[in-house]
Amino acid sequence: MAQAAVNPRRDAVQGRPRLVVLGCGFGGYSLLSRLPPDLAAATLISRRNYFLFTPLLPSAVSGTVEFRSILEPARRRLRKVQLIDAAVTRIDLGDRRVRCCSEITGEHFEVTWDILVIAVGARVADFGIPGVREHTLQLASVEDARTLRRDLLSCFAAAEIPGLTDEEIRRRLRFAVCGGGPTGVEVAAEIQDLLHEELHRLYPELAPLASVVLLEAQERILGGYDRALADYAGRHFRREGIELRTSAPVERIDATRIRLRDGEEVPYGLAIWAGGNAPTELIDGLDLAKTHGRLVVDEYLRIPGRADVYAIGDCAAFGDPALPATAAVAQQQGKYLARALPRRLSGKEPKPFRFKRFGMLAYIGGGRALADLPHAKWKGRSAWIFWRSVYLTKLVSLSNKIKVLFDWIKARLFGRDLSRL
Repeated sequence: MAQAAVNPRRDAVQGRPRLVVLGCGFGGYSLLSRLPPDLAAATLISRRNYFLFTPLLPSAVSGTVEFRSILEPARRRLRKVQLIDAAVTRIDLGDRRVRCCSEITGEHFEVTWDILVIAVGARVADFGIPGVREHTLQLASVEDARTLRRDLLSCFAAAEIPGLTDEEIRRRLRFAVCGGGPTGVEVAAEIQDLLHEELHRLYPELAPLASVVLLEAQERILGGYDRALADYAGRHFRREGIELRTSAPVERIDATRIRLRDGEEVPYGLAIWAGGNAPTELIDGLDLAKTHGRLVVDEYLRIPGRADVYAIGDCAAFGDPALPATAAVAQQQGKYLARALPRRLSGKEPKPFRFKRFGMLAYIGGGRALADLPHAKWKGRSAWIFWRSVYLTKLVSLSNKIKVLFDWIKARLFGRDLSRL
């Protein structure tokens, strides 16, 4: 099918630059929601038509919050932005064209641009380990969270089949999380909460045979956090009954067993892979300077040598060493561009980007959390209250805030929704 080249906005005012943003994550959404609406003819190209508050995805797995409570429809907030539901297949820097494939119809088309912002994020890295893609689940989208919740409950349904041995029941109810970073730690914590607070009551005979194991290749979990906080999290996990295995790199994953590099095999019923980030195929295909698969950008978040192309978020590497691929970094970069682009388009030089470190948070289960702040190291129940307060204020809309707050209250009063949908 012939490809059609289209301008981002048919009704664009003559003389306004055509701004095209790729991706509706923290970077792209923060930029467009704060950009002056009449500054440019703006187009957002994204495979999903909503913004997802990813820090609460682990809570969606356990049913503490519902999936739609952490989504914000992009059209509701970005009313003067043209939204195109499509996957970007190629960026032609020479002709200033973005080649796309519609998520709805599968049609191919092209979009031209004057200013391009690449904010496509990253994918979950498998490090070439055999079996990761075939036998594990990941947690990077709402679809992933829904599948994880359904499959976790399916493990209990499978363990109810009459005639199974205790050993087989234990295997089917063993939930293995591979990766001891913030995502892996929070997923393990949420699953353990679900086992203790809900499933022990509903499956009194099966739940005592269920277990969670967290596998981490390095010598400790939460490598980017303060050592004392990470050690506290490890001790807390063991008290809660989570089996913590550090210095346990995975060699391969089969349908029912995880083989470690030392030859030991870990049987499981459900495996979750949280092994870090890798560049998307789109970023891999760009002939631009990269470091660890991320696009190198200058102090203004531009691609070196290109005054019209910016990169922000997980797909961009800013600084030496590069800032971590976190929601906080992407959000601050989006806010920065929303201020810098108007200055640049008016002929003024913006200030360079500076990242402000506000700290890191992590939920570790049992109503406990970690707060690794620049001037304070905090843990326990008070840190959990702080964790919830921060996330509640960070949600992008009043609607989201109210929904999540009511989800927490509802789960506390009436329990989680355990329907297997």
